[in-house]
Amino acid sequence: MNEFFQQRLRLHQKTIQRYLKYVFNDHFALTMTFLVGGLGLYYSNTLKTLPKGFTWGTVIVLGVWLIALHIGQFASLAKPADAVFLLPKEKQMRGYLTHAFKYSCYLPFGVLVLIGGATMPLVVLATGMAFSTFAFFLLTLWGLKFSQLQIQRMDLFQDMEKATKNAYLLWWMISLATLSVGLFIYPLIGMLLSFLQMYLFHNLCWQKMQAPLDWDKMIATEQHRLYRLYRFINLFTDVPEITAQIKRRKYMDGFLGNIKFMQKNTYLYLYARRFVRGTEFSGLYLRLLALGSILLVFIVERWFALGIGALFIYLIGFQLLPLYHQFQYMTSVQLYPVSEKQKLRAIQTLLRIALLAVAMIFSVISSVVIATWADRAIVTGGFFIVAVLFVELYVPYRLNKGIR
Repeated sequence: MNEFFQQRLRLHQKTIQRYLKYVFNDHFALTMTFLVGGLGLYYSNTLKTLPKGFTWGTVIVLGVWLIALHIGQFASLAKPADAVFLLPKEKQMRGYLTHAFKYSCYLPFGVLVLIGGATMPLVVLATGMAFSTFAFFLLTLWGLKFSQLQIQRMDLFQDMEKATKNAYLLWWMISLATLSVGLFIYPLIGMLLSFLQMYLFHNLCWQKMQAPLDWDKMIATEQHRLYRLYRFINLFTDVPEITAQIKRRKYMDGFLGNIKFMQKNTYLYLYARRFVRGTEFSGLYLRLLALGSILLVFIVERWFALGIGALFIYLIGFQLLPLYHQFQYMTSVQLYPVSEKQKLRAIQTLLRIALLAVAMIFSVISSVVIATWADRAIVTGGFFIVAVLFVELYVPYRLNKGIR
């Protein structure tokens, strides 16, 4: 089963790598540079204002680490056909799941290294411990995550619902106690407790567990995990595994009714309904709008707020540009005498409404957070200027060049 799992893992990684080149593109790098750089600067400045022995810092780190432990799921890489073709090999599936467990550890362990490293300055400030204790804390976090993945794997076997709930409750209490001991008493003791609970959960959730495999649940869990992964990738590129859904959205009829049923509104009529009733573009728009709004709530410096808001306005507009090509293979719009210029005007009209709405929302949020009227005026004006420049200059340039 080792060779079988490795073969399936290679196919999975090949698929993911094909999409990752679209995810980690220049725009993503630019966004992350702004976000990480800005948040890092804000975090550093905040730490300088806190006094040594800041007690709430330890509580904040405890909360962040408990949340971080929930990042990453058990990846079985199971496929729907496995319930038929692998059923005679059920006894050997324990070996398959052992390899799947090792693979499932890589991503969450890496994330814990990053989060643990990022929170260490606050730990040092709040507790007075040395940076060298990071190794103890990291091993503690890895041990707790190891046990949580054991529980997730146990849940793939039959009649384990109640046992899984009990094990998860026990794991949660042990995690809280172990991290508290490490942060408030001594990191080495927390690490030893983490190793003990690893031994406990490994025995309870794997060594002594002899229940038959729940094939349907394992396949459904893996499909759900992959669906969430593909939905994230779908923010950057089309993913065939994600099928766009159409929703009626009757409450938007008032907005759509403003577009008169006339030939000069042909493309605007189509683009507006595609944007509002399809989940692909409207979902992307709302998610980026929500993310940008949340970030702006925590930014009080005017230039940083302006940079983040402008960046999200650009990203939202850029991600909506593929709407322009949505109906190019539609026979009816090719038969009727509708000019190409109308397409450009229609997409500009839709983007103008969408981006000015974003600029308005960002301006309201920043006006509440930022202290002075002068700074509010600069930020608000900047948001609207970026939105207008994007629609009036960038969109015609990009579409006339034929860049998709």
